[in-house]
Amino acid sequence: MSSFSFIKLSLLLIFTTPFFFINGQSSLNENFNLSQLGDFEFGSYYTGTKDFVEVSYGIGSLNNKRLSNASSLNKLSASEVIIGRRFQKPVAKYKLIEFNDNYLFSSFANDYKENINDNTKIGFDIWRFGFGYRKGFGYKLGNLIISPYYHIGLVWNKTNITLPKIEDNTFPLDDLKTLKFFDDEIKFGTSNIGGLDFKVSSTFGIGASYEASLIFPYYKTWKQISSILIETFAQTGIDFLTEGVIIKVIPELTPILYFALKNGLSYYLFTLKKDDMNWPFKTTTPLTMETFKVSLNITF
Repeated sequence: MSSFSFIKLSLLLIFTTPFFFINGQSSLNENFNLSQLGDFEFGSYYTGTKDFVEVSYGIGSLNNKRLSNASSLNKLSASEVIIGRRFQKPVAKYKLIEFNDNYLFSSFANDYKENINDNTKIGFDIWRFGFGYRKGFGYKLGNLIISPYYHIGLVWNKTNITLPKIEDNTFPLDDLKTLKFFDDEIKFGTSNIGGLDFKVSSTFGIGASYEASLIFPYYKTWKQISSILIETFAQTGIDFLTEGVIIKVIPELTPILYFALKNGLSYYLFTLKKDDMNWPFKTTTPLTMETFKVSLNITF
């Protein structure tokens, strides 16, 4: 088995096993009576599922820390479509909503030219596809549900680079070599998102989010798996802290604290991985993409 196939299989098992466990527990307990719930307990069963479709649009930037002139890259615009399923339940007496989303997504990002006649910058387009998982706790205020969340996703990226059409090319040769390494190949990456959803009815919702993504230039199988496992264990620790302590001590602040802890850790690790893509292991710099997005969600 090649390293490429092995890492895809390993990562798939790491991230999908919890999904199937949760889904299986849900189906075995469809008739579970909510009135039997006392205080919230980690691992209590989901009581409802809904499918959803979500579309989003965002603007942001592409970068690599090895570039001597990052401003040579145009700003980007991105469109995305998500198809998934939400597992949702009330959190007993605390008057909160807990939810998990599992989904597939596909998106397209390209350089957003503010001046259509400006051919002095490097252009690009990126096709992306993958699967993701997001979780959060929400406030239910009448028919309105406000849900801060944390997201992690595995992404495959197909990037095409367009060099500037100028006779006197003054771009550093090392910059062009760095970008050409990502050109016209499918590269693996990760996606972390912190966002806020507003469910305005049983069918429609709107949201805003900030995505920080990494595109890896190549695979380092064991370093990559180890780096992802380290982050997964750290994030799982926050889950246990939230569901075992915070929600019992200060339930009214649980959605906010969960959002802050999960996304704070996520973005901190993202900044470290800008230098070493498989932090804490010494590797190389990835291509990074940071995007602010707005979205429309339809549940059925």
